[in-house]
Amino acid sequence: MAEYSKYDILIKDLNLVETQVSILNNKYKDELQKNQDLENSLNTIKKENAFLVDKLSKLESELQKFQSGNSLDLFQSLNMKEKEELKLKLKNLLSKIDYHISS
Repeated sequence: MAEYSKYDILIKDLNLVETQVSILNNKYKDELQKNQDLENSLNTIKKENAFLVDKLSKLESELQKFQSGNSLDLFQSLNMKEKEELKLKLKNLLSKIDYHISS
């Protein structure tokens, strides 16, 4: 009978170990999924960062062009509406100058 109780104790210990292994396995799977999610987020952020760095370098090069004094590029970058508004303002200024010169 003493051997039977030792057998029962051994079975209980094995069941306890099996339960703990199962819990640890589930925790491992959860952590593995979290890790994969974080890696996916990291890859997305790296792609976004590369895009933003590229955009920043383009904007910096445009800024250098504007600072270097290329005014022709400035006028070419205007859309039609902006060009018409600029022409109208220039005409108004020229008419004011003509009026002041003639008086």
